[in-house]
Amino acid sequence: MAAVSKEKTDDSSKKTDVALVGITADSFIEPNVIEGKQLSTNKKYGVLANSNLKDDGYKVGDEIRVSNSKMKLNIIGFVENETFNHLPVLFANMDTWREYQYAAPGADNGIKNPVQAIVLKAPQLDKAQLDKQFKGIETVTKSTAVKGMPGYKEENGTIVMMLSFLIVISAFIISVFFYVITIQKTSQFGVMKAIGASNRFISKAIVAQVFVLSFLGILVGIGLTYLTALSFPKDMPFNLDGKLVVLYAITLLVISLLSSLVSVRQITKIDPLTALGRVE
Repeated sequence: MAAVSKEKTDDSSKKTDVALVGITADSFIEPNVIEGKQLSTNKKYGVLANSNLKDDGYKVGDEIRVSNSKMKLNIIGFVENETFNHLPVLFANMDTWREYQYAAPGADNGIKNPVQAIVLKAPQLDKAQLDKQFKGIETVTKSTAVKGMPGYKEENGTIVMMLSFLIVISAFIISVFFYVITIQKTSQFGVMKAIGASNRFISKAIVAQVFVLSFLGILVGIGLTYLTALSFPKDMPFNLDGKLVVLYAITLLVISLLSSLVSVRQITKIDPLTALGRVE
């Protein structure tokens, strides 16, 4: 973690918190550049910056200084959606990262060219076998590494709890809503049964109405969600996963259809004569 500021600015006190990450230039984990150039070993102090730093006035070619050090970095390119602990990332060459991370004498514990992690692209890798061959290492998947980030488990747990409560509350509200509007049509259903409509026909009609209303409601909800997301600041760590959106949409649709069964069960019990007696 570090704080950076522009090298040439009238407001020298303005600093931005960032996460400095060292990677090997031209490696497969280097993010794609949306503006400027990729990392190069020829430019030791060249860095790739997350695009939200543009909102703070940074641009390609800017020279920035790192707080509590004499290091000066140069922005050679911008990347998108690269944050760590909600902070914009600066991707630097490994030597540049080591120079800052282990600036204090003895901080590297005498290890030559220290690294904190080695990233492997090996889907069929036997993790247990690798850990046996090399002492002092632990091999984990990408998802496990992400879950091990500080605060990830706590934040994710809070979000999952909120989503669970929202689904339960939604299920209750949907069930009550469709039950009420169905009961209000008791007289009409009584007339339909009196003229020969079967319980199966009426049940299909109710389920079809619930499906159409729920489907349209979910589409409107998704649309409003994406519109709301457009109003959020660029530096807000908010991302709508398309797969999750579809999953929750299907979940709500299934809940709606299941809730309609309560109404269907009630309608099938209606006595046509009793229902006709309610007609005003």
